[in-house]
Amino acid sequence: MQRWILTMALALGGAAGCDDGGEGKGPGAAPQAELTAEQVVAKHLAALGGEGKLKATKTLVFRGEYQEGGSVDAFVAYRARPNKLRKEGTHEGKAFVKIFDGDKGWLAEGDAPMGPVPAEHAVKMKQHAEFDDALIDAAARGHKVELVGAEDVKGSKAYRLQLTLASGDVEQRWLDATTFLDVKRTVTFKDQAGAQKTKHVTFSDWREVGGLKFSFTSEGELDGKIGKVKILSIEVDGVIDPSKFTAQLSNTVAMAR
Repeated sequence: MQRWILTMALALGGAAGCDDGGEGKGPGAAPQAELTAEQVVAKHLAALGGEGKLKATKTLVFRGEYQEGGSVDAFVAYRARPNKLRKEGTHEGKAFVKIFDGDKGWLAEGDAPMGPVPAEHAVKMKQHAEFDDALIDAAARGHKVELVGAEDVKGSKAYRLQLTLASGDVEQRWLDATTFLDVKRTVTFKDQAGAQKTKHVTFSDWREVGGLKFSFTSEGELDGKIGKVKILSIEVDGVIDPSKFTAQLSNTVAMAR
């Protein structure tokens, strides 16, 4: 489950389009000497396509590959507002389907039929199934956003935000001071055994799809394991069959093959 959560964070964490090539065009025309946390968040959402466009988007479909070590696994992730999520693909040669139907989490692996995931797993699945990024309406959702300051990240200035989620997880986010797009994140959380973990993610290859910006390449590290996600295609506001998010008896991993 932790591996799946990391994969989803890599694939979906840099939600939402077209890199301006660092030329300083668009909403982040030039680095600012001093900004408030609210101003940095506003510029970030504008860089992603605008808060209105982000909130108006209803569905997303990601197709990509996850690489860890010498293995490469394909996946498809379906997302629908407000908090429905389905991921299907392969892991170590076995097909799988994982679903959060808006209320409960479901899993099928190999030839096993689909069944409910433990309650503690479903809590994390629900968190990652939330359609809107945590920076959208953060205070109303119980999240706290603070501007830590500006730092150098790989030779470029970046604003560092600290985001304390309602769940208690803490994220550090670095946004490029010119483009206001994500360049790096760290997430501190407790695993199922209560041990504190830290996940590191970097984002690159930003492109525009359907008026929104997405990171098509991301790399992450968790527990010493390095994973890379390469997005092959993204569909914005396409029609998704509602049954994709239901745990019907026939809805097994055979659908992922």
